[in-house]
Amino acid sequence: MSSLKIDCAIVRGGTTKGVFINSTQLPQEVNKRDSIILSLFGSPDTRQINGLGGGDPLTSKVALIKCSSDNDVDIDYQSGEVGIDESSINYSTMCGNLAAGAGLFALEMGLVKKTSPSTKVKIRNLNTGKYLVASIPIKDDSYVVTLCKDIDGVIGYGTEVNLTFKEPSGSITGDLLPTGQAIDKIFVDGKEYTCSIVDCGTLYAFFNAKSFNLRGDESPAMLDSMEDFKNQVESLRTVVAQKISLYKKTDFLAKQIKIAIFTYPEGKKQSKPECEIVARVINRYKTHKAYPVTGAICISAATMIPGSLLHQKDGVTIKNQNVRISHPSGIISTKTVIGENSDSINILYTTINRSARILIRGISEIIVDE
Repeated sequence: MSSLKIDCAIVRGGTTKGVFINSTQLPQEVNKRDSIILSLFGSPDTRQINGLGGGDPLTSKVALIKCSSDNDVDIDYQSGEVGIDESSINYSTMCGNLAAGAGLFALEMGLVKKTSPSTKVKIRNLNTGKYLVASIPIKDDSYVVTLCKDIDGVIGYGTEVNLTFKEPSGSITGDLLPTGQAIDKIFVDGKEYTCSIVDCGTLYAFFNAKSFNLRGDESPAMLDSMEDFKNQVESLRTVVAQKISLYKKTDFLAKQIKIAIFTYPEGKKQSKPECEIVARVINRYKTHKAYPVTGAICISAATMIPGSLLHQKDGVTIKNQNVRISHPSGIISTKTVIGENSDSINILYTTINRSARILIRGISEIIVDE
């Protein structure tokens, strides 16, 4: 065996925390690279006690950053969901929360030069091939640090990061509606479920909470204690992947499908409801304690698609909408804009405010089997 030293940082991006690495330090061969990352995180182990992983889907993530070969952007960013109790890393979707930390890490490592009063870091995401811009406030060559009062699910301080996701539709499948329709019927164990499958930012299947005899505002702990419900969700995840594969004539995996349940707030008919929609993301390991950024992009797009389960405007296409999503840690808000002259749904961009903070930077020593 031998040891490998890696310069890395633990960075909070939005409501997620990950280990950020300049990927040029790692082997180009994927299996060797991932073996090192798994060792860095202490996986497989539910506690990840011998590594930097946090034993939770929101803290067992890696961000690989490097200067981009694309002349139109500054950095390439690839995120991975590092297996907690298994020796695998899921690169099939992008973590939007960690994207807030990608720009900050690039500035910290000198990959992008700081400019006042704001630095725009142009990013290419390698998970999806999509582009985004992170705008970071700078004063006196330092990040502007403020209280995270507007980012529910985060306490303390951080640097506000405005993220703009350009043309996020079809991030995984190439189509906003990967089955060609706004509503699908799914059959599992003889029962029919209705859902809307949408690919924007990442790939989701949205189910009304009533389909599971739920309110939709249950706590993550309560949902995770419902073994039958969790098993239902995993069966649905598999069938959704099969349905997309059949339509697209390309194999998609269950791990590429995110599942969310939703309901409408009780005050929806009030003149100024607190939010437009209440939702929960059901992860295989644990229900998310907050709402993912790419999930917020996707559910916001779903509310703007006529005919979808989440559309609330009686068939009228909305061109510009702010959507507030209630999740277990509070509210996340997005702004989505659709092209004015498009006959089909053409999402131009989605913006969302996050915050990020570099928690620690240092050298990690990894033991490598030879």
